[in-house]
Amino acid sequence: MPDLLTHVLVAYAVAGSLALKTSFPDRFVPVVCVGATVPDAMKAAVLADVAIGSAFGVPYSFWGVHTLGGVIALGGLGALTIRRTDRWPALAALVSGGVGHLLLDLFVIRVDGVGPPYLFPLTAWLPPAGNLYASSDVWPAAVALVLAVPVWVVRARQ
Repeated sequence: MPDLLTHVLVAYAVAGSLALKTSFPDRFVPVVCVGATVPDAMKAAVLADVAIGSAFGVPYSFWGVHTLGGVIALGGLGALTIRRTDRWPALAALVSGGVGHLLLDLFVIRVDGVGPPYLFPLTAWLPPAGNLYASSDVWPAAVALVLAVPVWVVRARQ
């Protein structure tokens, strides 16, 4: 699953670099990485759709999870699991990881040339797809690894 790995590695590289160069708290770097996986929570819904949809005959969709509104909603739920004093920074870290995920997904090859409505519920605008790579390509994960390893080495030496 190079797509998910790419999202986490890029989130780590960006958040780790921020933690090195700014006052971004080091303890929130893994939270940004978790936030980068949030939009892919809708992939788990495929199993729920099969189980619940076939058992109860109720069709439903989780497509909204892979949007800005879904990232904010799931980030808010995730932030509620953090101690009260760190909830706002944790929410910002989770949402920034999820937004990074959505930005990387803008470059996925789409047959029709447009991406999904990532800005839902603000607008139904369909952004143009970057058509740079397929989600099954391995080279984006390799590039993300090349970006993340030096950040990891520098952070490990501190």
